[in-house]
Amino acid sequence: MGSGRNGEDERDNQEEEEPILKEQNQRFCMFPIRYHQLWEMYKKAEASFWTAEEVDLSQDVQQWEALSESEKYFISHVLAFFAASDGIVLENLAARFLKDVQIPEARAFYGFQIAMENIHSGRALDVQLTFANIHQGFKGET
Repeated sequence: MGSGRNGEDERDNQEEEEPILKEQNQRFCMFPIRYHQLWEMYKKAEASFWTAEEVDLSQDVQQWEALSESEKYFISHVLAFFAASDGIVLENLAARFLKDVQIPEARAFYGFQIAMENIHSGRALDVQLTFANIHQGFKGET
């Protein structure tokens, strides 16, 4: 099996052969659909679409106030994790996936996923701000 370079060459060749990464010089329109499995993933994402305003947070303050301090501490940290990870997901989708992926059906899916991640980020921030206004320990006090 030899040198590490052969392993790198193998990975490079595998990446070059990956259809989703191959340049699509003759394809400037998504239709007719050529990659049906990717298109189905896009349609499933589309069917699960929701807006931030559809999520009812009206009971959240009451429920938050009913939690113990340790539960509030835990949930605060989970929310902070989600806020940070949303940014990482968005960066990877926008900077890497859309740049590398060449198939229109996959680009449609990733583009839609970026929109959904932006909605999730915005709603998570709304929740954090709501709780921050009623709980001073939200910002990670120990």
